[in-house]
Amino acid sequence: MKRFILLLLMLGVSHLALGAISADEVVDKVQQNAITDQPLRVEFQQVFAWKLTGKTETIDGQMLLEGLDKFRITTPDKTVVSNGKTMWTYSRVENQVLVDNVHKDAQSLLPRDILFSYTNDYTATITQRNTEVNGKPALVLRLVPKDQDQYFQETKVWVNTSTWEPLQVQFVDINHNETTYVINSITQDKTISDTAFQFEPEAGTDVIDVR
Repeated sequence: MKRFILLLLMLGVSHLALGAISADEVVDKVQQNAITDQPLRVEFQQVFAWKLTGKTETIDGQMLLEGLDKFRITTPDKTVVSNGKTMWTYSRVENQVLVDNVHKDAQSLLPRDILFSYTNDYTATITQRNTEVNGKPALVLRLVPKDQDQYFQETKVWVNTSTWEPLQVQFVDINHNETTYVINSITQDKTISDTAFQFEPEAGTDVIDVR
C-alpha cells in the first residue's frame, strides 16, 4: 500500500534534527502528508470534556475523506456526510436528518482541517519535542489563533515524528470545553467510492432541510 509520506520521513529523523526543526516546518510536513489522490480511512476515538460539569464522553468512530470537503463520519449515534456542497447530519436516536449547505468557517471545521490543515490564522509553537502517544514517538504543536475572537481558542496536535501523521488532536473552545481526537489509524483506501459521500434517508426518517 502506497504511503502518503516521503521515504526519507518514513525512516525517521535524528534527535538532533528534531531539536532543530521549527513549528512551521512541522506544520508543512503534516500538511504534505495529507496530499493524496486516494480516499483516506481514519479510525478514531473522540473524547469530549465539559469544563463546567467536569464530565466526559468518549465515542469511537470512523472518517472517510476525499479531497478537501468530502467526508463521511460514522459514530454509534450519528452519521455526518458531505459531498462537498451538501451536508447531511443523521441522528439515529431521533431518526432525523438535518440537510444543510457545507459551511467552511472557524466554528465548523471540516474533518481534513481537524487532522491536517493548520492555517496562517494560527501561531504555532512546539511545546514538547520528545514524548510518546501509544508508544509512538511524538512532539506537541500548540496553535493559538491570531484573532482572539475565534471559537476555538487553542489547538494541540501530537505529531508522529517518524511519519509526520497526527496521533492526537485537541481543541479548546471559547467555553473552555475540550474535544480530543485520538487517531488510531490513517490509511489510503481505493475501495471507497463516491456513493460513500452521499446520503439517502430511509423511509420514515424525519428530514429537515435548512438550505
